[in-house]
Amino acid sequence: MLKKNKRNTSPNRALAILILSIFFVELAIMIVFFTVPPLPPVTGTLFDATILILIVSPIVYRFAIVPLYEQMAKTNDAVNQLETLNLDLEKRVSDRTQDLERANEGNLRRTAQFEAVARVARIISSTQTLETLLSQVTEAISTQFGFYHIGIFLLDNSSEFAVLVASNSPGGKRMLERNHRMRVGGTGIVGFVTDYGQPRVALDVGQDAVFFDNPDLPETHSEIALPLRIGTDLFGALDVQSTKTNAFSQEDISVLSTLADQVSIAIQNARSYQQLREALGQAEASSKQMGEQQWQQFMNRHPVEGYYFDGIEARTLSPYDKLRSHSLAVPLILRGALIGAIKISASDSSRVWTEDEIAIAQATAERTALAIESARLLQEAQKRATKERTIGQISAKIGGLVNLENIVQTTIQELGNTLPGAEVIVQFASDDLPKV
Repeated sequence: MLKKNKRNTSPNRALAILILSIFFVELAIMIVFFTVPPLPPVTGTLFDATILILIVSPIVYRFAIVPLYEQMAKTNDAVNQLETLNLDLEKRVSDRTQDLERANEGNLRRTAQFEAVARVARIISSTQTLETLLSQVTEAISTQFGFYHIGIFLLDNSSEFAVLVASNSPGGKRMLERNHRMRVGGTGIVGFVTDYGQPRVALDVGQDAVFFDNPDLPETHSEIALPLRIGTDLFGALDVQSTKTNAFSQEDISVLSTLADQVSIAIQNARSYQQLREALGQAEASSKQMGEQQWQQFMNRHPVEGYYFDGIEARTLSPYDKLRSHSLAVPLILRGALIGAIKISASDSSRVWTEDEIAIAQATAERTALAIESARLLQEAQKRATKERTIGQISAKIGGLVNLENIVQTTIQELGNTLPGAEVIVQFASDDLPKV
């Protein structure tokens, strides 16, 4: 607020001074009129007016015009100050509005980036094979973020070179064809990142001493490489290149670092899935081989080629039955091993089996294979139990003896009873015994 000037004359005071001034002027005129010889009327009037103006003008100027002028000047100063303040406020509002717009644009850009990260994450999370995953990652990042070139480098077994394994750009695909690789710790941003495990950005590749000029990517003006790792295990780098100078802000680096972490997890999961599939395949192959061997041993002990059902009873398969034609054959598969087949024939040679009939035959074949396996395992378990029981009985009889002759005689007798039709000899060590 403007401070009041104590020397300012109030309107009431100025009016009182003006009235008193006119009064004293008139009084002075009357005194002059009564003391000075009379003048002609016109001359007197002019004289009176002149005297009045000369006397009143300084008073009016001092107590009316000057305060009014000062008040107007102060009013103008106040108006100017208000205008200045208003302009300053308008500038602040404009600056604040621009700041808010920039902040809003930044928030919208970050939101769009995180949405792009989420979309990329959804794409890569649905892929399990490593080769397909790497290709989809480069294409998805390029599509969602609009970057010129995306490359994924993985370290070789010796961690000596970073090998390009996936790319989206035409130049990157040419590099893939010639097995492009960069030495860890060598020239180039990727070499730096795979050596130190820290992100590296070149906002202007023409001025960055670490940047490696690649003729396959001539439009590159900015580049950033981020490490791919799980914990302290560094296994590669994500290379992102743009056609714009200063294309990567600090927010971009943070977002791309988050994306690199997700890509690292996806690659690790794909590797684990691939290793699991390989281990599962090996286990299935071993199980199949073992099953085939066990089934072959079982068939050697029980030489039965099959059975035939003629509608009344089931009987052992004869050579003639083997020559019978059939219209439907369903394999008997046990843990991946083919152990036989169910062959079905119809009296009507033109009969077409329905899907339900085929499904019934397949389900029956599956359950038959499982039942055969269960029966075989049970038979082997019983046989093993009988063997262990026999061994236990022999051990119990021998263990209670202390005389050498009794022990030998009991051993021979028990083995002879256990192995009927066999001759048992106990011979102690001598030079003519076969070496074990």
